[in-house]
Amino acid sequence: MVTVDGFPVPVEVAGPDKGSVVVVLGAAHHAPSAYDAICQRLHTASLRTIVIGPDPRLTAKSVVGILDALDVRWALLVGDRIGGELAWELAATRLDRFIGLVVIDRGHPRVADLTGVIRDEHCPPVEMNTTALVSTPAARAVAKASQRYVYGDFRLVDLLGRRNAQESTAQLAAEIVMRTSTW
Repeated sequence: MVTVDGFPVPVEVAGPDKGSVVVVLGAAHHAPSAYDAICQRLHTASLRTIVIGPDPRLTAKSVVGILDALDVRWALLVGDRIGGELAWELAATRLDRFIGLVVIDRGHPRVADLTGVIRDEHCPPVEMNTTALVSTPAARAVAKASQRYVYGDFRLVDLLGRRNAQESTAQLAAEIVMRTSTW
């Protein structure tokens, strides 16, 4: 647990001390341990992982506070579903902290989501290489529309297995490793 902005946030840090850092912002109702299988694959690729559990009080500022407390200056950012919403915001506003973005089943805040809601019509474009992984045709459409707000390499990837960590672990880990090597 890391306390930030007066509340505790579940955070798991693992992997090689000297590796490049991958920050995972988890999906709602997923404890950091839900990402253990993916993290193990990333550790094999010499990547250090920081998994930040979901909390509705988390903001871009509080995530940066967690990274400051852990002395992390640069990282690849991964956002899973609800964590993807915060990841897009961080990638758009904190180019000084992140080397790339991998997002799962979420589009840029200026693009209408699956329910037609635009989360932030003033969110700046993301100026870094971005991979959007999608599990449904609707999520694919949202991700495809998000491409116009990415000023960098943009990859749109269909998840091959059902959308859960057990079935998409290898593919997600491969996309993360690939994105860490293209910055």
